[in-house]
Amino acid sequence: MKSGSIPPGETPAGAASRIITGTLQLARGDAQGIEAFRNTPEALLSALAPSVALFVVMGLSQLTQRFDAMQVTKVLILIAALLTRLVISQLAAAFWGSESLWTRYATALLWCGWLPVVVSLFALTIVQLILPGIGSLPAALGVIMLGVELYELWLGWFIARKGLQISGGKAAGLVVLMNVSVAALYLIAALFPPHYNALHELVAPLPKS
Repeated sequence: MKSGSIPPGETPAGAASRIITGTLQLARGDAQGIEAFRNTPEALLSALAPSVALFVVMGLSQLTQRFDAMQVTKVLILIAALLTRLVISQLAAAFWGSESLWTRYATALLWCGWLPVVVSLFALTIVQLILPGIGSLPAALGVIMLGVELYELWLGWFIARKGLQISGGKAAGLVVLMNVSVAALYLIAALFPPHYNALHELVAPLPKS
């Protein structure tokens, strides 16, 4: 059987369990988690599917509402950011001689990309329950988002280091390059009409219950 291929007879439930287990292992810094992800094009497409479905839903929602240039720009930026990370990481993997490992790395990165969302929602819920008056303040939200962003940077570094089997310095350089490139996309979106600014959404106060 080809390394990284799907074991014969693996059920969808088994595949889901494997992916969740691998994601949770990587989330806590367990390098064995990378082995849970397959190094095949099919695995990469499966990892892309949730993001594609989300983009489709967001795009279709615009068809049922009055055209909103800001929302359309938001969807386009999200798509561009996702593709930018994939393209840059593949080019870097090829440059470092790790191209044969890239598919599994990208698959793990895509699945683990949902972790910061889950962590931020969990943190916001806890803060709202414990300190309802403070949890809705922009400053508190900013602190939580900063913590989540730092965790996301570390997670990206860890997955790159273990997934592509490169040094910590190269992994750090890859994370910096990907995030600077994505930041450039958001900067361009903010500078040109309709001037979409993602920071406004991040620091906006939560609605009070």
